[in-house]
Amino acid sequence: MRDKLANNRVLKFFFLGLLFLLTFSYAMFQGGFVSWFLFYSFLPFVIYSFLLIFYPLKAIRMTRDVSHTELTDGQELTVTIHIERSSRFPLFYLVVEDVLPERLVSYAKEASSNYQKRSLALLLPMFRKKLTFRYTIQSIPRGEYHLKKIRCKTGDLFGFIQHENVIEKEHAIYVLPNYQEISWSPYNQQLSGTRPSPRKADLDYSTAVSVRDYVPGDKLSWIDWKATARGSKLLTKQFEQQISQDYMVFLDRETAHYGRVESPLFEKAVRLAASVTNAALKQNAMIGLVSSGKDHSVLSINGGKAQRRRVFHHLARVQANGSTTFDTVVKREAHHFPAGTGVLMISPSLEGSFTSTLKELVARKVQVEFFYVTEHITLEQQAEINQLMQYGIKANVIVGNSFNQELKGGGKRVTS
Repeated sequence: MRDKLANNRVLKFFFLGLLFLLTFSYAMFQGGFVSWFLFYSFLPFVIYSFLLIFYPLKAIRMTRDVSHTELTDGQELTVTIHIERSSRFPLFYLVVEDVLPERLVSYAKEASSNYQKRSLALLLPMFRKKLTFRYTIQSIPRGEYHLKKIRCKTGDLFGFIQHENVIEKEHAIYVLPNYQEISWSPYNQQLSGTRPSPRKADLDYSTAVSVRDYVPGDKLSWIDWKATARGSKLLTKQFEQQISQDYMVFLDRETAHYGRVESPLFEKAVRLAASVTNAALKQNAMIGLVSSGKDHSVLSINGGKAQRRRVFHHLARVQANGSTTFDTVVKREAHHFPAGTGVLMISPSLEGSFTSTLKELVARKVQVEFFYVTEHITLEQQAEINQLMQYGIKANVIVGNSFNQELKGGGKRVTS
């Protein structure tokens, strides 16, 4: 009854009118000091409630300030809510809530008031036109979050009259994965049959020192037109500077390999992907990313800070929610890469279908490096890793959380 009354302005009006008539009738027919005292005591609250019915709650302006729009996993976000009213009409209370995504609710903590719980605050405006409160989101987990709505509610002291308003105010928060500075280098292994990419990572070429035959993928600006005119085929300039290697990172997002969508092992795989990407780009390598879950994303090979930002923003969103098998994803995408592209596999899987796919890539003269992410390794798993290494696949077993230390051990681990 009360909720229905609170949401219907006509019912509110008639209900207050009925209460006024009842108290007035009681005073008229009963008479005496007590009855009139009750009437005059109740009268201010009735008048206030009548006025509150027509109070324009939508005229309240609410804004949100966030300390960061881009953070790293585990950092703290501070959110400040500003409320500004256009009039000094007295409000006994104002409940304001910044509506959070469900995943962030348990991380929110009040920061500025005793009448506050997480992102919900009970404010006592009275005649004040400007109010504010803050809350923090501590140890915010990796992800992409959208703060979309701010809700406010007010009413009279008895709860007969209630107003509620929701304002759309969207802020996008990107929580990027943590990465480690690792001493891994994408140039530390060259397999027969691979060739460097003809693209320079920083696109800063010096004077050409020779020419070679044109291959698909070369830019038109690299063609030596004078040498081509003297011969019968297209010739491309060769540059003195070191040519970078192209790499494509494959991140395993198959749910079955992690046990559940939100898995600590998957978080480790994401941090490793971020660390490898950061290390490769710092060495002027060109890198891309294949990531297939409920969404299928292929970030084309590129270099520089812009590519790092693209990869990290994608890694902020990914979840282990893939239903397609990882080896199927690898087979489907590996055929689209130009010759000379190396592949970096990050997976907790040693399934036969997946390891067979890795061997097929090596047989096609593709440079393969495998990062086996796990919580512990058994004798059988170590034997499988050793077999992959004998086949020409560089393998790294990542058991602990210190990637540098794990990479020093390569594919050799003490087994249990």
